[in-house]
Amino acid sequence: METQIKETNDSFADNLLRLALDVGEGMLKNGAEINRVEDTVERICRAYGARHIEVFSIISVIHAAIRMPDGSYSSQMRRVRVTSTDFGTLEELNALSRNICKNIPALEEFDAMLHKIKERRNYPVWMLIIASAVATGAFALFFGGSIKDALIAALIGVIVVLIDKYSSKRLNSMAKTLLSSFVAAALAAISTKIGIGDNSGIIIIGVIMILVPGISFVTALRDLLCGDLLTGSLKTLQACLGALMIAFGYLLAMTLLGGVV
Repeated sequence: METQIKETNDSFADNLLRLALDVGEGMLKNGAEINRVEDTVERICRAYGARHIEVFSIISVIHAAIRMPDGSYSSQMRRVRVTSTDFGTLEELNALSRNICKNIPALEEFDAMLHKIKERRNYPVWMLIIASAVATGAFALFFGGSIKDALIAALIGVIVVLIDKYSSKRLNSMAKTLLSSFVAAALAAISTKIGIGDNSGIIIIGVIMILVPGISFVTALRDLLCGDLLTGSLKTLQACLGALMIAFGYLLAMTLLGGVV
């Protein structure tokens, strides 16, 4: 009987930590700061009575261990390979964690609520196309471009979204950024050369603005200020590499097209 009870308690600890890490993993994948990820996992486990909690996370790994009052123990790790920025999903996960810590539902109910968030559909491609076109066109106008420059920037912005959504899965985010900046610079220069656009520089700037990893860089600085030096340094390096890929894509277009760019 004691062995059976112990197995049941261990199962509860395993399931609790699994669900808490599901929330933490979702937050990390969608752009949350490391401090928020670790704090959320710890708060959820503590709400269900865990006595000892250790959570460690960096940009690509979450490791956590808990010990319950009855002595049952669980230790699990998650590998996060791809991260992005999705404030909609982050808001839902934050609301879920607050609800869990306040009401402490059964783990089955917790799992069901989390499953609904996982099934949430991302923004449809048509919405991304419209948003990208509006953003790139508006940036071109903001930096002093003409209406023609804005329209060309909007068209190139659509192409950049399609590259991101439909390019080969073998391409990582850095390669996609390089390809997108190359295409943007080349098309902007060619459109100006044949007389469709007025200023290739303005068009390039308008398109590049949606590629600049500004949010990632700000999140990295926040991690550094919160004391997460390792993660903050890694995110800063990642953001700087993204910026370098943008510059390298432009230089590659300038080199291959000669005086057109």
